[in-house]
Amino acid sequence: MNHLAHVVLAGPDTGPRLGAFLGDHVKGRAALESLPADWALGVIVHRRVDTLSDLPPAVLELLAELPSPWRRYGGIMLDVLFDHMLTRHWDRFGPAPLSQLAGEIDELLARYQADLPLRLRRFSQWAANKRLWQRYGERAMLEEIFSLLAWRHGRRWPLEAGARLLDSHEAVIERAFLSMFPDLQAQIGAERERLYSTWSIM
Repeated sequence: MNHLAHVVLAGPDTGPRLGAFLGDHVKGRAALESLPADWALGVIVHRRVDTLSDLPPAVLELLAELPSPWRRYGGIMLDVLFDHMLTRHWDRFGPAPLSQLAGEIDELLARYQADLPLRLRRFSQWAANKRLWQRYGERAMLEEIFSLLAWRHGRRWPLEAGARLLDSHEAVIERAFLSMFPDLQAQIGAERERLYSTWSIM
């Protein structure tokens, strides 16, 4: 899952949503203990999402079908394309109108700018300037995202061409997302409630 799905799965509260963004930047248990408890909860949920989203048979079958060299980077590319599918089916899965949630995300990241790791701070500024959250459904935005991923990973091919997977695999990607995401949303929702009841918040 990529950023937008992580925010949706983190739930409506500020701390876990912020932790959802920190999940890619905080490593190990010791780092968790240095965070506010509700931020740490968001990081834990982020990690569970990453684990569970790789396991559904529909996702494994889709990855297995990708030809080389797509298969090696398929997980990275599907994370982005699943956010694309999430916006396509936002009326079913979104917790609020997308424009509203986009404003909430940008405001949240701006409010805590000083507390964010440098890379996340830069990403949040870029995302706000590009109106990323409203534009995951646009092909041009996908191509820009994949271009940045290629630069960050030092792998121009095939990452830079990740949006082309929609040209040849759009239907199967959409089916995999629709098979996986409802179950993931239900499972993470239940785990989130359990964590809230056992984790000391505030």
